Formats: sequence, structure tokens, C-alpha cells
Amino acid sequence: SSGINAEYGVRPLVLMGTMTHKFSKRLVKDHPEMFTYCLRFTTNQTVEGEFLRHCTKEEVMARCGKEGSLIDCQRKKNEFYYVTREEVQRVSDNGKHCVLEDANTYTVDQLQKAGLHPIVILVKCKSSQEIRTVRNCSSEQAVRTISKSNKLESEHPGKFTAIVSGSRCDEIFKSILSAVTTHRESLWLPIS
Repeated sequence: SSGINAEYGVRPLVLMGTMTHKFSKRLVKDHPEMFTYCLRFTTNQTVEGEFLRHCTKEEVMARCGKEGSLIDCQRKKNEFYYVTREEVQRVSDNGKHCVLEDANTYTVDQLQKAGLHPIVILVKCKSSQEIRTVRNCSSEQAVRTISKSNKLESEHPGKFTAIVSGSRCDEIFKSILSAVTTHRESLWLPIS
């Protein structure tokens, strides 16, 4: 029902598991009317992009001073990348799913605490050959990738709105779209 959507806005999307960068980029590229990224803040002055804004660590911490405002913070090669509640909400308010890249279970917890109720999809590719082809990696790396997705599923039961799996990327992508469509208008909240 659209009542839930009206009350909570368009839910952010978190993809976890296998080859999520590929699927995130394809969602935003193929369906820009439904998906986009939110603005991320970074201390890295050497990277640029439509969805990146340079800032100091102090500037972001000041912005995130109030409880629940910082959704995600990641450190990569001594540089920080931040996502704030306000930027995720801005995407939702514009009627699109905010696709959060590199998200982890901490990110999901922060989104829940902020009342943003994400759609969290675990992506599992069953074919090590498909992973090897897409990621240009060794058989061992592909098997480790499959193992990581299985571990995520076993260590975090109940964390995922949906689990999609397949042997080919096109099949998995269609399953992701279907899962988002299915859960776009519904919201299950735990009894507290």
C-alpha cells in the first residue's frame, strides 16, 4: 500500500555480497528514474565525482554532531568517506532509492536507527566462472567471494530483506529489480 511509502519515503537500497559494485552501477545507469547515489563526503582531495564533496574530517563531524546523523564512515588508504542521514533522506524525498555502495551491517543498523528502513539485499552468485569472468580474478578468489556471501548469510540471519542468487549476472540483476519492486511498498518493523 502506498500509505507506508508516504509515511516512510522511498527506502534506501543496500546491496551486500557478490559483485555489488557492478549491480549498483547498473541500477543507477539503467534505471535513473528509480535509483541514484547520495552525496558522500570525503577527506580525499584527489578524487572527484558527481556524488563526492571534499571536506575536512572536522566539517563532517560537526555536521554529524547530532545522534543518528552519521550513517556510514569508511576509511580507505588513510582517507575518510562519510554518508549522512540528511543526504540519504534527500534522495528519498526526491522519490528515488538511494543506493549505498560498500555498505556493511553497521550501515544497515545506522539506517534502521535513523528510521530510514533500508531494503537490504544479499547478492549471491553461484557460478565461480561468472565471478572470474566479471572480476577477472583467479578461481581461488572467486570461491572466496562465494564463501563470503554464504558467511554473511549465516552470520546475520534476519538482516536481509531478500536474498537473490543465480549463476549469471543478467539473471541476478533481474532478481534484484524484482526484489526491490516487491519490497518497495512494504515495510516490516520489529515489535519492540
